[in-house]
Amino acid sequence: MEAEVASRRAVREDASVRVVFFDDIRGSTVLKERIAGRSDEEAFHVLRREHDELVTKVVTRDGAGQVIKSTGDGLIVLFERPSVAVERALEIQELLHEHPYIRVRIGIDMGEIKVAWEGERAVDCFGRHVDWAARATALAWDGHICVTRPVYTDAFSWITKQKIAWKTHGAYRVKRGEPPLELFEPYNANVTRPSRRLRGDKVETEAARGAPAPATPPATGALTQATVIRPWELVARDGRAFATTGGGAMYWFRVPLGGISYPEGFRSFLQPALENDRITKIRFVLDATVGPIRGVWNDLVLPLVSSWGSSRDQELDWRADTHGGRIVINDARGRTLSWIFVDLSREFTPCFKLLVPDLDSEEHTESEAQIFLSTAGRTVRLGDGTDHVIRVPDAVLRIRPGQHEALLHALNAVANQWDSQFPS
Repeated sequence: MEAEVASRRAVREDASVRVVFFDDIRGSTVLKERIAGRSDEEAFHVLRREHDELVTKVVTRDGAGQVIKSTGDGLIVLFERPSVAVERALEIQELLHEHPYIRVRIGIDMGEIKVAWEGERAVDCFGRHVDWAARATALAWDGHICVTRPVYTDAFSWITKQKIAWKTHGAYRVKRGEPPLELFEPYNANVTRPSRRLRGDKVETEAARGAPAPATPPATGALTQATVIRPWELVARDGRAFATTGGGAMYWFRVPLGGISYPEGFRSFLQPALENDRITKIRFVLDATVGPIRGVWNDLVLPLVSSWGSSRDQELDWRADTHGGRIVINDARGRTLSWIFVDLSREFTPCFKLLVPDLDSEEHTESEAQIFLSTAGRTVRLGDGTDHVIRVPDAVLRIRPGQHEALLHALNAVANQWDSQFPS
């Protein structure tokens, strides 16, 4: 009795902001019965221990995460950094992708929680963010990951691995009466495709996490959820993410070329798209009525493309004339960069970049867009060492997957009307 009292006194609690990571073995009860039917119940526990050892090894590497406890069907882990938690979750799914029996689903949330300690060892955690991580796990399908908006917002800005893509699922809840969670799915495009939808009930109109609805409904057609990104430094970061994580056919419609006409801008906006093998077509619709456009494209942008190919020993097949041209990237997918010069003087559509599914590819991708709102003057040093003032994008309206489908459809219609003029 005295030992039990002493043990209870040894447990202390403190509050801190942590990333809460849940993983859960797929249908563990059914799996246990199936394995036991073939051999014995101990065979299931061998698989469970294999799972625990693999997950523990990945999450604790370099001291990144701390395993708090086992739930019987999985583990609860605490991390300091959302980006690391997401990267380790993806690594676990990649390692288990070909496993004949073990499939896990993973949910991640972050926020202030209470952690119980026995000496220097954390033994439990409590709070709504622990509950939300568990719910995110329950909403994920086997072999997939769900993270809440705070995790997505932070991790998206830090993860630069080329093959990590994201899908926005919107607000979901496990069962009626619970506050919904706004969920996002990170995935490795080389290993798996994202879930079409999640397991629970999709909530179309309520704010995620049960936040009170606005007292006055927004006006019809208001661009809710669309994000204005500015200034140039944040536009460049978002442009890099747009080109790195997206897939399908990418259209650049009447986009100012200043942003990709010098090495730094080229590395932020166009180079990531050239190196992303999920982007199968890159198509520029250029305004022939704007005098400098042709010279900037031919004398500044195309040489940067050529230098990029040479630096990576990437063979490029070129074909061009006064109306446009095409570059075939001789890789496994035969991706292309094409451009046309057309009269856009009567076109009132704003400048935009658009990603849409490529009809010539079987890969599922999401539509998204950047609509350019303003440009700013910027002095840059070109490849020949001279300084010039160019116009670069200073503010964009960001339309992410799953948002404003009508607007994305309208932009796609604008881009598609020029498809027949691109070199085949």
